[in-house]
Amino acid sequence: MPAAYALARYSVIGKKFLKSFFLSPTIIPGIVVGYALYQYTVLTLHFPVFESLLLGHFLVVLPYVIRIVGSSLDQFDFAIEEAALSLGCQKGQAFFKVVLPNITSGISAAFMLSFINSFNNIPVSMFLTGPGVTTLPTTLMNYIEYNYDPTVSAVSVLLMVATIVIMFIVEKTLGISALAK
Repeated sequence: MPAAYALARYSVIGKKFLKSFFLSPTIIPGIVVGYALYQYTVLTLHFPVFESLLLGHFLVVLPYVIRIVGSSLDQFDFAIEEAALSLGCQKGQAFFKVVLPNITSGISAAFMLSFINSFNNIPVSMFLTGPGVTTLPTTLMNYIEYNYDPTVSAVSVLLMVATIVIMFIVEKTLGISALAK
């Protein structure tokens, strides 16, 4: 979010280059990202497996957060923030009391898209998991490889139901009905 805020709010030198740089992980195949992160974080820097996995998924979802939150900030009128500053708010107060509530829908959309992308990103997870550290999608994929029963289908149905419940909650709190009030 800080990168998206800085790119939307300020006139930064090389803004187009920075936006392209932040979006570059989306054009690189997941297997290449996973292997490169494994080589660099685990073998070169000797990070623990869990921290490497977190870093890998952070890097995979970063472009989506910057793009979605950035588009919400592009539509935000920063004159409102300047008005709050002129009325005595500190910079941090103005951000948390004025800007953040106005971009909540963009933040929630970025969270959902990032979570779904991270959850489904098996190549990065395959390279960066190790003993005692695994993700649900890689566990399900390994389970399908050796077992033939409906367990994975049942888990998939539970995940779909959880997604529907989450989307219903988001619609009720941030959706069209919240705008009508």
